[in-house]
Amino acid sequence: MSLQPSSRVLATVAAAVCLAALPTAAHADPPESAQAYTQKCKNIGNGTLCIDITGSVGQNGVIGVGYWKHGGGAVEVRLGWQNDKGGPRNMFPGHHYLQAGQNTGTKTSHTYLGAGCVTPILEVYGSPGGQLIYGDASCVPG
Repeated sequence: MSLQPSSRVLATVAAAVCLAALPTAAHADPPESAQAYTQKCKNIGNGTLCIDITGSVGQNGVIGVGYWKHGGGAVEVRLGWQNDKGGPRNMFPGHHYLQAGQNTGTKTSHTYLGAGCVTPILEVYGSPGGQLIYGDASCVPG
């Protein structure tokens, strides 16, 4: 059984947060306080681009970005994100070569969460200068 993109992102981020927060995550009790979580996914034609945020404004948290390719020809892509309050694009290192049915998995940034919304970015190579595709923004939980 295949999980939907939003379920995969949630499961990946939840696992990453648990592993980062618990040195012995395999048998430790879960953290006492749950962190705020939000997620947005957008169908961008041949696939789904998702972003999720774990944490709250004014704290260190995790931003996750992932792409699930459903159709079309093979592509070379790179993931990133940008806060709508300014600052540069934050692009993850490494490129992914995907065919229909493949995905990038969720790439995560452990970062300070300022106020505002964060937009996922999919950079597609092959066209002159590359093409930037933006997903739906997810706002940092208050």
